[in-house]
Amino acid sequence: MSDASSTAEKDTKLAAKNAVKLFGSLMVTWGIALGVRLLLPRYLGPQGFGVVNFADAFTSTLFVLAGFGVDTYIRKEVSVRYQHASEFYGGVTALRMLVALLLFGVTQAFLMLTNRPPETWLVVHLYGVSALFFTFNQSLAALLHARGTVNELSFLNIASKIVWGGGTLLAVVMKWPLWTVALAVVASEGLKTVVSTRLVTKHLAMTWRVDVKATRLAIAASLPMFVNLAAHTIYNKLDVSILAVVAGEEEVGWYGASSLIAGLALMVTPMIGWVLMPLFARARARSDEEYTQVMRRSLELVLAIAFPTSLFMALGAKEWITLLYGPAFAPAATSLKVLASIFVLTYVAILSSNALILTGRAWTQAFISIGGLVANPVLNAIFIGPSTRWFGQGGAGIGAAIAQLGTEIVVTVAMTALVGRRAFDARSLSVIARTVVACVLVSALDWYLLERVHPFVRLGADGLVYVVLVIGSGAVKVKELIAFVKTARKKEPALAGPEVGAQA
Repeated sequence: MSDASSTAEKDTKLAAKNAVKLFGSLMVTWGIALGVRLLLPRYLGPQGFGVVNFADAFTSTLFVLAGFGVDTYIRKEVSVRYQHASEFYGGVTALRMLVALLLFGVTQAFLMLTNRPPETWLVVHLYGVSALFFTFNQSLAALLHARGTVNELSFLNIASKIVWGGGTLLAVVMKWPLWTVALAVVASEGLKTVVSTRLVTKHLAMTWRVDVKATRLAIAASLPMFVNLAAHTIYNKLDVSILAVVAGEEEVGWYGASSLIAGLALMVTPMIGWVLMPLFARARARSDEEYTQVMRRSLELVLAIAFPTSLFMALGAKEWITLLYGPAFAPAATSLKVLASIFVLTYVAILSSNALILTGRAWTQAFISIGGLVANPVLNAIFIGPSTRWFGQGGAGIGAAIAQLGTEIVVTVAMTALVGRRAFDARSLSVIARTVVACVLVSALDWYLLERVHPFVRLGADGLVYVVLVIGSGAVKVKELIAFVKTARKKEPALAGPEVGAQA
């Protein structure tokens, strides 16, 4: 076997093993998150949850400006030269702290200009602190992913979620003020920041210094990724801020409930950045052909998870909302149906975005996201008002969901058209076509059974038929999934030195 083939095989095995470890961590953390998401809206009610949802969405939108887009840069550059992290990351951290001070000032000005009650100020600012910690944590995790060291990070993800879940549960049981819910988020993200910093220092032999020149070069190289991330984050969170201004906290609460459940469809999104982006970068460094094949097969794997998740989230929207949050949140069901359909598009857009970055078209990707940022408020303005009149309670959320769907269609179609055959070949298009046919047939079955059987019997029948259809048609290749797991379980000795293909 040639050296290049051997390195590619080792990288694939490393990516597979890391994927399994991180996916296991994600399952545990998502289980905790689901428990909290079940509890919190019921405890707070639509009004209180609306305040929390606004605080989270607003600060997440604002503090993305402190990210500088360096996470993608880290996965692309540090994956192939680990020592580079010491050259720029200390400077990035110092600059983020300075920007954060400005953002907290902007936050307070917005709260006062929009006449938010003073009792919500502390909630919003605490969420701002957690958003800043989250920004640090994303970059620190990117450094560890680039290095290929994820064991400790997997356990840290679980521990931090336990802190968050336990803190939130305590606030609910003790009936503490709303700001204590935000404090639990701060404690969780703060724990991750402290421990992740130690892990990065250990595994990458990081030296924390401010190198102005290296920092400037890294931020300049990250600029298109930053513009893309900022635009993408803003248009994904803008709907909540618009609803808070034009429709009130109760509508924000209903829409937030549907968004929380819909977010479960994105549970494997972190895997793309954590595992696939470093794998793509290394494959691209060896050959364009290898990178293209890796991307195509990765897309098939991701969509095999995304399609059924979105489908059954939409088919059972009414049941999921009522089961998790109770009858008070029933107006959120229709907006959940709309939002559930978005996430297949989102997965395709993420992989297409990676392709544009790795092939030197990061600015093209950024301009597409800017187009989404322009389209989103326009679509919200078009649909929120009429939807409120047509659907009554929850109608404003339905309009916002339609605007999000329209925005995602615009962005995904544009990115995929530019990537072209790099993302899809005859095999992947065939797999997608078979999966879509299966989704249509299952939806028809669901409609037929809708008033005839118990909802969970209906959904169980839907699930069984879907599995039979996708396996029988070859849309999901069971042997390949089993082979992936076997690859992940194989032991591979660690390689020394910070070179391409190194692992911990």
